[in-house]
Amino acid sequence: MKITIADVAKFANVSKSTVSRVLNKSGPVSQETKEVVLNAVNNLDYRPNQVARSLATKQTNTIGLIVPDIRNPYYSQACWHAERKFQQENYTVVICNTDNDDIREKTYLQVLLDRNIDGILSIGGEEDLTNIINFKSRKNIPIVLIDRDIQGYDIPSITLDNYYGGMLATEYLLELGHKNIAFATSDFTQAERLRRQGYKQALQNANIKIRKEYILSHTEEVWRSGEFLDDIIELFDSSNPPTAIFASNDFKALRILSVLKANGLTIPDDISLLGYDNIEFSSMTEPALTTLSQPIDKMISDGVNMLLKYINNEQVDSNKMIVKPKLIERDSTKVFR
Repeated sequence: MKITIADVAKFANVSKSTVSRVLNKSGPVSQETKEVVLNAVNNLDYRPNQVARSLATKQTNTIGLIVPDIRNPYYSQACWHAERKFQQENYTVVICNTDNDDIREKTYLQVLLDRNIDGILSIGGEEDLTNIINFKSRKNIPIVLIDRDIQGYDIPSITLDNYYGGMLATEYLLELGHKNIAFATSDFTQAERLRRQGYKQALQNANIKIRKEYILSHTEEVWRSGEFLDDIIELFDSSNPPTAIFASNDFKALRILSVLKANGLTIPDDISLLGYDNIEFSSMTEPALTTLSQPIDKMISDGVNMLLKYINNEQVDSNKMIVKPKLIERDSTKVFR
């Protein structure tokens, strides 16, 4: 027999309206009464009718989580943190993987709208933010961006200083004595483009020529397959090969590591290698990967808290937060002599 709200009220010796106020947080109830009602809910194993509850509260307790490529360990880790944090606040998460496709992103935004989600957390993604801007301008649904920002629009975001990170990584390699530094990227995200800009600026500050052949740019699918990365090896057969490679994320760095090893090259003796993100696997490779760490767990936690405040119409101290990455020095880089 299905337990109803009337059964809970009878068990707790309170009115149905009191039970409703406790469950929906829709009115004042003493702490003592709240505990009695929740005890009755637990004892009877009562499960509220979510459709009726959403009609009463005008909330579905559902969050849309948009990511560009869940196969990337960085985004997998971000999703894990976000989902766990939302679950602690009694929210269900709908994960939408766009595969770096703006059409899929637009479709997912409409799907989330049709599901009456309470808010959206968008993590990373392409530099083209047209879908987010258009959606936000037409719909009054809270959106918070992680590691993606929209200049000139009042859309909340928590971003890593990727330009600074690109400079920091390149300056570190310069300090080790490297001058011929390649940069590996796919250039599909705003974060990657800013890291490339930081890389170029650091070289310019050191009066070092930026070489087009040192920019190793491929689509995400090419980096994932690893089948067409001949340009990495061809660089070593050139008259002026790089002595270090800075990859725009750890996934690409690990792909490069496997390609170099497969061609008989040793890291860091033949070439230094530096990544970005400090994903869990970066410390488990041989050699362990030097990388830049971004506090993804804190960024996600702050993003979730910010989104929930907007959903609950609470005061938000700042809707723009910027954090800086930290260099993690391991065994894949060495002094160049």
